[in-house]
Amino acid sequence: MKIRDTILLVMFGALPVFAQDPVVLAIQKALPAVVNISTEQLVQRTTRDPFDELFRQFFGTPRDGGQSLGSGVIVDTDGWLITNYHVIRRASRITVTLTDGTQLEAKFVSGDERNDLALLKIDRATPCAVVELASDSEPLLGETVIAIGNPFGFDHTVTKGIISAKNRKWPPEDPKFDDILQTDAAINPGNSGGPLINTRGELVGINTAILSKAEGIGFAIPAKRVGNLLGAWLSPEKRARVWLGLRFAREAGKLIVASVQPDSPAGRAGLQPHDVITGADDQSFAGVLPLQRYLLHRKAGEVVKFAVERDGKQQVMPVKLTALPKLSAPDLLLQKFGLSVQPVTRELAGALGIALVRGLLIADVQKDSPAQEVGLRRGFVITQVGGEELESYDRLAEQLADTKPGDLVSMGLFISERRGGFTLQQTASVTLKAR
Repeated sequence: MKIRDTILLVMFGALPVFAQDPVVLAIQKALPAVVNISTEQLVQRTTRDPFDELFRQFFGTPRDGGQSLGSGVIVDTDGWLITNYHVIRRASRITVTLTDGTQLEAKFVSGDERNDLALLKIDRATPCAVVELASDSEPLLGETVIAIGNPFGFDHTVTKGIISAKNRKWPPEDPKFDDILQTDAAINPGNSGGPLINTRGELVGINTAILSKAEGIGFAIPAKRVGNLLGAWLSPEKRARVWLGLRFAREAGKLIVASVQPDSPAGRAGLQPHDVITGADDQSFAGVLPLQRYLLHRKAGEVVKFAVERDGKQQVMPVKLTALPKLSAPDLLLQKFGLSVQPVTRELAGALGIALVRGLLIADVQKDSPAQEVGLRRGFVITQVGGEELESYDRLAEQLADTKPGDLVSMGLFISERRGGFTLQQTASVTLKAR
């Protein structure tokens, strides 16, 4: 090629892809999977509250209504997406906006308040664009990273920076984690839940916080922790009620068996912790999440043939999946805490003269039960369990199924009591020990 031909290629933008800015390429790759999240928070009342009128006069809206904005990232073509737990906490409705302007209602599936992460699901006729998780060794100190999100409502804003520090303790006043990423990429309110990506368009973290009294100091939850939670949330047992009995992990670039449930289908098939999974059903998988996504589509009675490396030898180990019984939240509340409950309906709230809150009315408390020990009584309404608002029986059952005897579980309460000619309404919280 002559020099003149090269000049013409530059003038008309015909340089090959590898010569383009890697930051631009990463943004183009990841942007379609980044979503804006808006939430509505509403508590409906069956009785008139005089303070509502004051809020309408001074703020233009009732005090029990509200909206928040945040970001999220799609991690699976079926519409599973990740955001911060604090973005959707207390939400009665979650709306997701895609890059093309499409608005979809999202369903809250699972959440972890301590890790500040939540799993949502959207339904779309066509496969969703996704952002893949970076490897466990990512990122490097000083590596270029890009934050994408919805700061102050400015949708799909992109900022660039570097990894300024790794393994920060968070939160500063009461550290619970020591793996937080620090970046100087601009992160502002509304960026929460959005992705921090590398120049390959891979997820290295979920933007979560800023230092309010400083500039250029933002924090993100590392992709490794995100991947671990996704592996648990998207397991066949939780999402498809199909029993496999395996937990996977990624170590030194290999997909391994982290644990095997005793007497599970995988255990009976002979799989062991530290086995290296090189494939399943003649397919290879780069990490935990792709393998979990594959297993989600398998049904009870089907056989999955795992290709396993153990002590340097390759073998194929078939595992027959079995169905798990459907979990019942009311049964688990009775079994673990001695509580009989029923949903709070509009009719029930009206009859009791209480606010129409999302929750479960305590209908009875067993004698000498954990519930009785902490003073729970008939007529109290349970509004939260384990720091989560009550979204559905399925989600509550999922929480309670993971609760072992002796575990401490917090419950938020709404209490309405008649005292003379007045009705006293208040909120409270208790901690129960599961039996």
